[in-house]
Amino acid sequence: MLVWVTHKTDIAIKNARNIGIIAHIDAGKTTTTERMLHYAGFTRRIGDVDSGDTIMDYMKQERERGITITSAAITFGWKDHRINLIDTPGHVDFTIEVERSIRVLDGAVTILDAVAGVEAQTETVWQQAARHGIPRIAFVNKMDRAGAGFGRTVREMRVRLGCRPVVVQIPLMESPSGAVGAGSSDAEFNGVVDILSMEILRWNSDSKGAKMSKSLLDAHYPDKELYQEAVKARVALVEQLSALDEHIIELFLTLEDHMAIETKDLQAAIRRLTLSSTIVPVLCGASFRNIGVQPLLDSVVNYLPSPDERPAALGRMSDGKVIEIGAGGPKERLCALAFKVIHDARRGSMVFVRVYSGQLNERAQLWNSSTHTKERANKLLQMYAMDVEEIPHITKGNIGVVLGLKDTRTGDTLLDAHDPRKDLALSGIKVPSPVFFASVEPISTSDEKPVDDAIRALIREDPSLGVRVDEETGQTLLGGMGELHLEVAQERLVSDFKVKAEMGRMRISFKETMRGAGVVSEVPTWEYDRELLGKRGRARVGVSVERLERFEDQGEDRSKLGRSSQRNDVMSADLEDHDGNEIMILISEQTPSTDEAGVRAASEKAALSGTVIPSGTTDLPMPILRTAVKNGMLAALSRGPLLGYAQTHLKVRLTDLHLYGSDSTPAAISSCVSAAVSEAIRLGGNSSSGEDGNNSVLLEPIMDVRVEVAEKDVGTVIGDISGTRRGRVLSLDGQSREESQVEDQEEGEFQLYAPPDLTYTGSLSALSTGGIATMADRKSIRAQMPLSSMVGYDSALRALTGGTGKFAMEVIGYGEVDYDRQCDLIKEMRGG
Repeated sequence: MLVWVTHKTDIAIKNARNIGIIAHIDAGKTTTTERMLHYAGFTRRIGDVDSGDTIMDYMKQERERGITITSAAITFGWKDHRINLIDTPGHVDFTIEVERSIRVLDGAVTILDAVAGVEAQTETVWQQAARHGIPRIAFVNKMDRAGAGFGRTVREMRVRLGCRPVVVQIPLMESPSGAVGAGSSDAEFNGVVDILSMEILRWNSDSKGAKMSKSLLDAHYPDKELYQEAVKARVALVEQLSALDEHIIELFLTLEDHMAIETKDLQAAIRRLTLSSTIVPVLCGASFRNIGVQPLLDSVVNYLPSPDERPAALGRMSDGKVIEIGAGGPKERLCALAFKVIHDARRGSMVFVRVYSGQLNERAQLWNSSTHTKERANKLLQMYAMDVEEIPHITKGNIGVVLGLKDTRTGDTLLDAHDPRKDLALSGIKVPSPVFFASVEPISTSDEKPVDDAIRALIREDPSLGVRVDEETGQTLLGGMGELHLEVAQERLVSDFKVKAEMGRMRISFKETMRGAGVVSEVPTWEYDRELLGKRGRARVGVSVERLERFEDQGEDRSKLGRSSQRNDVMSADLEDHDGNEIMILISEQTPSTDEAGVRAASEKAALSGTVIPSGTTDLPMPILRTAVKNGMLAALSRGPLLGYAQTHLKVRLTDLHLYGSDSTPAAISSCVSAAVSEAIRLGGNSSSGEDGNNSVLLEPIMDVRVEVAEKDVGTVIGDISGTRRGRVLSLDGQSREESQVEDQEEGEFQLYAPPDLTYTGSLSALSTGGIATMADRKSIRAQMPLSSMVGYDSALRALTGGTGKFAMEVIGYGEVDYDRQCDLIKEMRGG
């Protein structure tokens, strides 16, 4: 099926494109990608999602379900350019795949369903791309479907995505009966009109879209309405560009004719404005019918950036200094980011990397600045979905796979082993916290170790999975982002890792924290003195724990780990984020003077800066000392006193540290800190809260939910959200076509153009039979709801809306469980 086309290994960086395909589920991402590969000459035939033979959806679970589960990378050539493309999932359970792909991409193609318009998950992935400043182009797919609305989708982009959509193509509607005019009752989507070149593009169905014909659209074209609309579209395009680009306004003032400005000048302006994320070029097509894909590839090359056209990546040193990566030219040392890890039964761990500077060579010695370990790149691979090709090196700006890395995880920074900047770290990847969990039970005792090993490998692949052991029941609990996420994980344990295990029913993953916002609990002195295996361990610490008031979802972002503020007398003073907790470890590197005045001065300075001057003696290096303290804090936070859930939104600070020479081992220090933090949490909260453990409170995940329903169902759905679901409605939007046009006309900065769907969608009867009218009149409800009330919401929403409602959700934070419900949950889970 694959055609191995040889491309230049060291293609110029200006001709490279690192792009991703992002969209709501079922918008046509994989279908579009399969056409791209075929027309680029990479495959002999086009894979079909329904048949389960696509290149990009290569996993067994993907082909069985017909959806994308894991992001797949592939490299192919198009018109002397190399395109590194990543096809991402559209299902909310696999949002980590979108997040880590977008982190390393330079541009993105957003696929929109012409019938459904801007859907709930479209907004989510759009915001993910916007957060990273990724330039985007939009492709309105499925224009051949009944009820398709190109103009309506463009208007929705403006209203719901908040971008400036610029139409560069309009749909070509033709009647098989020969009737002139797109308004004919039997009009069909047969191609597109390129507004820049004023050409009609048609695709030959016998060649499966491989052959495309062009014809000039001018005043002599039989369909006068089509020509007039194309002229209107080009005038609007020039006006839009003139308002934003100085070069186009100069040309217009010189030529004084919208139609006289050349295509190359318009393309250059669109490129400039797209790279700055000022506009979003909008194209249209029907990928399943092989229409519009080649112009989309041309737009990727013409409008999306090469790696050297993106802002330089930023790295941070442990002292807080920020360094631009890749700005030093070709001789700069290697710096790469590991953004994905997959397990291969034959090759072992395969680590996907994006090289930001230097060159990654085969057999190179590497330094992982995130784990502070040495690694060796045994082999380098170029990925073609599930197929690979060995390559000698990965150059700056490119994406590849490294074999042989044992400790590297998602978000780790890889440097040259001889680079003196051992603590340089790139901004990391935010990993969402698991919100559901289910028990994983080995079938027999002999299966326990294989199951544990498989779960560790699975979590290394997918960091949005999590695992913990319930100390009361001894069960292994696997956490994930949803029911489908955990179901796929279980299937992979059995089919990919060949282990025998069963998964229990899904539960909500709660968290714990101290009761009472703003409460500070302090343990001034806590001493540890024990003998273990004939060796004495001693340490004394003081800690304070404060309940933070914010409850947004932190996840884990490796860019925040190791942040430091430099002081003259502080070796390492940092505020680290761990799952919503803030950890402060300020330890002085200097030994205070022995005279009384020196001790007093050092103490006053330490008090002002929050620095701890360790007393006693020790031979431990400062990094090991800090690591021991941090490990103790994390151990205490990993399990709460109520039900053993991880604790969050606590600020933990070291306030005192006394060491006892060789007796103060790292293990003794960690144990002492862990016990002190646990005691501070136990003592914290309201003094009137009663028995031990009630000073803590359960937190449940709160979801940001976007529900799309027909206008007639709004009242029913809102009533269900506010009542049964214990939710809070934040907004209700969804403008009519006329309201949207009025708003755009009144907005002087950007005059939106969108072709009328009445003209380009067929007969008036189509508007009245539910197709377009249903979608045009739909409303978008945004609400916040506890995750526990969202279990089974998919089927409930279908029942409330007659099967027309859709929704998407994501974790935005955690909220306190009320006391009565908390008591019920504790009783249920403890079996009381």
